[in-house]
Amino acid sequence: MRFPLVLAFSLLALPGAQAAGTDIGKPAIFGDGVACDARLLPWRSVWYGHFSGGNATYVPNAPAALVDWRDEKLCFPSRRDCLRWQHAEHRLYAGIHGDWTCLPLR
Repeated sequence: MRFPLVLAFSLLALPGAQAAGTDIGKPAIFGDGVACDARLLPWRSVWYGHFSGGNATYVPNAPAALVDWRDEKLCFPSRRDCLRWQHAEHRLYAGIHGDWTCLPLR
């Protein structure tokens, strides 16, 4: 279990590597309510990112619309990375507005 964590952290630390969100430090006991445990992440700063939104597909004569809904919670090493992720999610899921935020954990 420790090797995949070390590998993931080393890939994020490479120069020129684009940082991505992670749920590596996510405590399993808390379920979907907690994005990550900042104490387990090696970054100097940790940002909590949340995005929810979706798209609706309307089919003629169907009783209801089909909704593709996303509710993601990830942690990022910087606010810029968090906002970049949210911007990409907004482009994909712009049909139904949900909630989104980037908050510093440390």
